[in-house]
Amino acid sequence: MNNTQDNNLLDRIQKFNARLNAEPVDGIESTPDNRAKTITISHIEMTLDELFFGQWSVENFHWSTIANEVQGSLELVVIHPITGNTIRRTGAGSVVIMVDKVPDEIKSDMVLRNRWALSPDNKKSNALDMAFPKLKAECLKNAAQSLGKIFGRDLNRKNADVYKPFKLNPQNTGLLGVPMAVVDKMIAGIENGEPKEEIVNAIGLLSELLSPEQKELLDTKMNEHYGK
Repeated sequence: MNNTQDNNLLDRIQKFNARLNAEPVDGIESTPDNRAKTITISHIEMTLDELFFGQWSVENFHWSTIANEVQGSLELVVIHPITGNTIRRTGAGSVVIMVDKVPDEIKSDMVLRNRWALSPDNKKSNALDMAFPKLKAECLKNAAQSLGKIFGRDLNRKNADVYKPFKLNPQNTGLLGVPMAVVDKMIAGIENGEPKEEIVNAIGLLSELLSPEQKELLDTKMNEHYGK
């Protein structure tokens, strides 16, 4: 594979990574306690279908009980649509086993309340019917989050990083500049209404190879069609 083919593959991989790290816009809802945000499992599964063309599965689902909780882990397996490589991500989660309502006479006593919650005798008869599917969903969501922001990776983080594509330069490409044919193609994309984010990512990828004149031309076209 020559340098041009290598760079084309790298560009396609980075564009896909940029999609994975786009901010989520759909499927976001509050957690039951309203203390955080989460993405619905339906949206997670549908986004996996869309980005990986349905080429994903879960393996090695394991679980165990600790006190009044069920904890588990699984592996999310996806096929990278650009490279064809298999990617595995481990996800973990836990859910509380639901119990009957705490009697009024012990509500004010934290020790007795905890004993009530930990006693198997007080488990709701169908608690695991709800707990097990939820556990698997939480494990899957946790695994998918490691793939990128679009799955909710930074949804509740105060400090979140931003995806920065690897930049092409003369040292890692052997190129001394960007052919005008490539710049013309980018301009055609701008004029045809390609998403601004994709154009910005492409310019960032080539920034160290673009001449000052080429950068100025692209900036002008960007301002004309997307605004400042």
